[in-house]
Amino acid sequence: MIRSIRLLLILSVGLSLSCQSAQPGQGASPPAPSRPNILMIYVDDMGYGDPGCYGGRDIPTPNIDRLAAGGVRFTDGYVTAPVCGPSRMGLLTGAYQQRFGCYWNDDLWAKYGLDLPESQKLMPQALSAAGYKTGHVGKWNITSDARPYVDEAFAVMIWKGAYYPNEEGVYLGVDGPDFQVESHGWGPPRPDAEYLTDRLTRHAVDFLERHAAEPFFLYLAYNAPHTPLQADKKYEAEFRHVEHEPNRLYAAMVASLDENVGRVLDKLRDAGLEENTIVALVSDNGPARGSNYLKGWRDDWPKETLLGSAGPLSGHKAQCQEGGIRVPFVLRWPARLEAGRIYTRPVSTLDLYPTFCAAAGAKIAESTQLDGVDLLPYLTGEKTGDPHDMLFWKPYAGGAVRHKQWKLLIESWGKGRVRLFDLENDLGETNDLADAEPELTERLHQAWLDWSRPFPVAANKRQKSE
Repeated sequence: MIRSIRLLLILSVGLSLSCQSAQPGQGASPPAPSRPNILMIYVDDMGYGDPGCYGGRDIPTPNIDRLAAGGVRFTDGYVTAPVCGPSRMGLLTGAYQQRFGCYWNDDLWAKYGLDLPESQKLMPQALSAAGYKTGHVGKWNITSDARPYVDEAFAVMIWKGAYYPNEEGVYLGVDGPDFQVESHGWGPPRPDAEYLTDRLTRHAVDFLERHAAEPFFLYLAYNAPHTPLQADKKYEAEFRHVEHEPNRLYAAMVASLDENVGRVLDKLRDAGLEENTIVALVSDNGPARGSNYLKGWRDDWPKETLLGSAGPLSGHKAQCQEGGIRVPFVLRWPARLEAGRIYTRPVSTLDLYPTFCAAAGAKIAESTQLDGVDLLPYLTGEKTGDPHDMLFWKPYAGGAVRHKQWKLLIESWGKGRVRLFDLENDLGETNDLADAEPELTERLHQAWLDWSRPFPVAANKRQKSE
């Protein structure tokens, strides 16, 4: 009897010591929860060719690169629009934003957001209904406020935000009305002025710390490197070799963004959350073109310059060429997905909503219209082939269709010129094959017309083009 009691005591002490040695932050991860945490990082106007993992050489991005090395890097990852607002609406609704009358940014300017139908639950709402703690940090840009859709929201921006506070301590455009006056240059204006990208990360890290013990969804929407071009002077010497001041400022903003992505990734690792947290990082569209029509553009700067790089792609923000809609697109989930994989089939931000919900076991409301697919079976090898037969784009005038390696560009509401490109052999969209492939051209054009015909027209949309 005494011998049995001693044996039980020894086993009890051993189990206790074993549990103590596995505490988070002491060299071992806690047991993975049954449902993953989800961190959606959306950056603003970063080009396809900027990160090192996409061939970028001008701006070191070691943290974005390590995220890609630990997960899946998509070579053909697309957003639903080449400008901010519609792109974010496509991401968060999981549906083509044209279903809600949103084609371009000015469909959102009139009231700082369309009236989304209550039947269409946003991504964080679907995850909240499944028991996730939901949060948003940064640029929202689809309705007047993020707070009705998430449990917690911090530093909410409609369109853009000043990267440094003014003398009253206010970040113009943050947690308040949008602002128009832009002042470009190096900061900080005062030693104690916190850079906005750092501030957004501080809120994100705080959210992760407070909700580490429960499944969470955090939408971390950096406004960098969107204008105004305001950068921390600590990077100035590093990018002195870059031609033109606006490009040096842009490079410094991307470097700061990458540094802050690293801070968030480090927090996940140190808290023992890395293994079972899905992290997605995507840019909302391609690189912007800075020019002298922008407020605050200096007379001694070039009249026009591309801020960032589209790499081998043609075009830029506001265009349906590849450089405007194909973006850096990375997904990491160590517990489920093989590290270092490169996925070459076309995918869309439309796919993130159903992918996250499938991973979380979240039920999608019957009234919610989704146009994407769950990517997990394709990434694990359970399914082969293309996740999409076709992907579509439609701004005010014209649009595009992607079908396998083929890309059709449509001008002037489909009544004008169409151009066909074989992206497998012509990534830069230089060789128009429309005349050489008339049947394919007509089929893709008709598919685009059939897809776009039923969509409603936004109340403030220009109709003269029709």
